[in-house]
Amino acid sequence: MHSLLKLFLLLINLDQETVLNFFGLDDPNTYLNTNFNDVSVSTEISIETLKLIFQGFIERYQYGLGLVDIENILIFITFVRFLIIANRYNIKTSFYISCISLFAGFLWYTHLKDLIGWYGDMISYNRLTSRYLDDMLTETYIEDTKNQKIMYLEFINQNPLNFLKSSLVYASERNGYRIDPISMFIANLPDTIKVQGSKGYYSIYNNVLPTMWQFVGGQLQEIAPLLMYVFIVRINKKYCPYLIRWHWTYLIVSSLFEGEIIRIMYRLYTYDSMVLIPSERFDESALLQPIFMMIITTHYFLVCLGLLHAACGQYFYIPFLTENTEIHIGKRPQNSIYSGGYTAWQDGGSKQIEIMTKDQKSLKFPRLWWGWLGKRSYLNSMNESEYRKREQSRLKKKRIKGWKKLVRQFKKWILRS
Repeated sequence: MHSLLKLFLLLINLDQETVLNFFGLDDPNTYLNTNFNDVSVSTEISIETLKLIFQGFIERYQYGLGLVDIENILIFITFVRFLIIANRYNIKTSFYISCISLFAGFLWYTHLKDLIGWYGDMISYNRLTSRYLDDMLTETYIEDTKNQKIMYLEFINQNPLNFLKSSLVYASERNGYRIDPISMFIANLPDTIKVQGSKGYYSIYNNVLPTMWQFVGGQLQEIAPLLMYVFIVRINKKYCPYLIRWHWTYLIVSSLFEGEIIRIMYRLYTYDSMVLIPSERFDESALLQPIFMMIITTHYFLVCLGLLHAACGQYFYIPFLTENTEIHIGKRPQNSIYSGGYTAWQDGGSKQIEIMTKDQKSLKFPRLWWGWLGKRSYLNSMNESEYRKREQSRLKKKRIKGWKKLVRQFKKWILRS
């Protein structure tokens, strides 16, 4: 097997063109070769190759990451973690842990897509969010195009509640007449009471029911994400991994403060576009542009940072927000390999840094750094590390036994044939 691997590596021609094609970058030799002959120019890997790769990535991502890039990063991180954890434990355990982190990352990804709906045109003030904005507009255009193709059944792409309503309405009409039981009953009433019955019927169908449906549907649409969160994270928390519960709860808590910031930004944007610019107060308008760019960029990168933490199965500490999150869901279980990375701030240490001034005055600042991957160098207890080592050795032995059993069965199958 080792010899076959060496032979496979020898078959790969590792030159500059192969490396650039792997990263999807343009090869400069294709522009230098002006002849129309089918002659391939091969260049060995050198420092110039690294320079071309670096320049290519700068040109590609000078306008930020798009949705496809973020999806690829999320999937790539999940795949790499799957390989690492499979080597540490086994394939089954690695698959479970990777799926947990992928779902947590998907929560942040959907939150990232919501930014375009919150900020609107303000998100175009930063160059690093240009590709993100273009991808969101393209996705919206594709969805609108799909909806136009099925205009004769507009309710197909609606949410389940509207789909049920539209299906009932569509099924109860034939050639402009309603064939539902209530309409047929009203149509067959005696003439003496048919006029009064028709008035009540049209009043209910045209006024009461649409108003009730619009009110109930609007309320359900607003609280649907919260209902899903309560059902999965709170009611069925026994079956929901801690990593998902932590990140989902953090998003719920942080959204309360994000909403207020977005409202302030929207009011400033409205004031800028409706008052300052029409009155030609361009100096004051120019002062607001850096504010828009700074706040939106900070918000964008914080969400991306949370996405990376979730995809890597890690946690992070933001004063007040993290504490409120853990009040709702409790501390991370240390006797489970599915609970993700470390959370040193839950070990009982001080969450503030005290600095003494020259005047012997004490200044306290919130602690933001808790060590790499949330693991301080001076852990109070090594129980969790010992537990993970025991689980690692146990699952490795189980994996080796599984491979040996598979080899034995394969040998028996060969001997039988």
